Amino acid sequence: AELASPWDLALFNQRLFIAMAGTHQIWVLDLVSGAIGPYAGSGAEGIRDGPLDEAHLAQPSGLVVADERLLVVDSETSSIRSLSLNGRGEVTTVVGTGLFDFGDVDGCADVVRLQHPLGITVGEGRVFLVDTFNNKVKVIEISERRVWTFAGDVMAGHIDGAKEDARFHEPGGIGVANGVLFIADTNNHAIRRVQLETGRVTTLGICDIGE
Repeated sequence: AELASPWDLALFNQRLFIAMAGTHQIWVLDLVSGAIGPYAGSGAEGIRDGPLDEAHLAQPSGLVVADERLLVVDSETSSIRSLSLNGRGEVTTVVGTGLFDFGDVDGCADVVRLQHPLGITVGEGRVFLVDTFNNKVKVIEISERRVWTFAGDVMAGHIDGAKEDARFHEPGGIGVANGVLFIADTNNHAIRRVQLETGRVTTLGICDIGE
């Protein structure tokens, strides 16, 4: 199979879901049989909900499994989409409204505006995402369709400290482990970490493995 700009992966029940940004689709690889092919998305670029094979996606770039749903960061529409993992049901939009609708607005439902988010993760009972072009880390409450800023300032920079004072520069990836949020701060060429209990942001020191 030919892939087209795969950006992220999510594993669920021996199936590997692939964010296929180049074709505006989600693909799936069955790790038992080796079969691979489209799972969701018609191939048209846009934001349209509906049955898995009819929905429109736009450069899906981040994936995570949460409550047996696949959450998709649909970067070109600055949206978060949700779809079932059982091969049935529909693609729905959590937040996001259109292909050219973007901004930096927290709140609920259609009020929310993001700007080209990329990474998403689940940990400590919350869904975190990097709102890349807004230089922020945000939290999404899926059931309420609510988004709020967790760390960062809209201004780009490299500042550690309290999460509301910290600055990032187009963060692109995110993960969580042992009460710590790790952020790939792309344009700062750094790995940042946020202690979830205290909210303090620091820069991870990287050592040469050979030393």
